[in-house]
Amino acid sequence: MTSHLPTWRGRLLTTVVVGTLATAPAPNAQTARKFETFTGTTVNLAVGSGETLRMNVFQWSPEDERSRMLTAFQEKGGAELLNAVRSAPSAGYLWTSESLGYTLRYAHHMPLPNGGERVILLAERRLGSWSGITWKASNPASAPDYEFTLIELRLNRQGAGEGKMSLAAKVTADPEGKTIALDQYDAAPILLKGVGRVGVASDK
Repeated sequence: MTSHLPTWRGRLLTTVVVGTLATAPAPNAQTARKFETFTGTTVNLAVGSGETLRMNVFQWSPEDERSRMLTAFQEKGGAELLNAVRSAPSAGYLWTSESLGYTLRYAHHMPLPNGGERVILLAERRLGSWSGITWKASNPASAPDYEFTLIELRLNRQGAGEGKMSLAAKVTADPEGKTIALDQYDAAPILLKGVGRVGVASDK
């Protein structure tokens, strides 16, 4: 003889299942990720001029991550910094006209005395790598040959300014700012013009 669940047990089971489904999050629901966007056009490059760069930052590197990068560079230079960069979580993406973007492994910003903003971003590859023709400074003989690309932006209080890159300047440690940065920023050539902060957007 086939047995059946008593009526009260059947009702209880139905209530539990319906209640669980009602309170569980939708399987495809995703939280929109916010990111800050900066844009600029490359200049003064032998290879790579005239490109529009779009830099999406969805998280600023925490202090412990910045400290790890800074220590790696101070102790063993660019090679060790590259190793540290590759193990860092993604902080955003940098887009050129190439079909693939570049992962940003370091992103830091700080205020400037004039009310502006200083932004430092580091991509784990040299720009141009995806096309097979890496970007080069107008004076490649004196340019460093890093496998990564560090970008430093200087913006005024209106969010507009310029940018320079490790394609034409050495990377250094900035103990005061507690960050890696470009060496002798003021003397380095401008490689990004018309730099601006687009604002905060969403990827949804």
